[in-house]
Amino acid sequence: MTYDSIYWLILGAGCILTGLVGIGSMIKTGKLLWSFLAGTAVNMIITFPSCWWWASVFAGPDHHFSRMFGLFGLLISFVNNEVLLFFAQFVMKKKTGGEPASTKG
Repeated sequence: MTYDSIYWLILGAGCILTGLVGIGSMIKTGKLLWSFLAGTAVNMIITFPSCWWWASVFAGPDHHFSRMFGLFGLLISFVNNEVLLFFAQFVMKKKTGGEPASTKG
């Protein structure tokens, strides 16, 4: 398996696992903060070691561009996962925990 394949596998796993844990927690508990923190923890557990791995694969001055480009992609993926997770959970909270419709006539 090439470094590129592993890189894209990590990006996909980060997105899927963050969503599964975060949304699963939201369904189970209904608490936005707890669910968001659980999804964030999974995202951090995947992203930060991946950044370290990528930086070690492309160590040295000859690979500066590849190292920085890959790290930038991993960090952008981290932020995107967090934004998507928050908005998905926020919408779920609004749909399940919103105020009942008023019956004024």
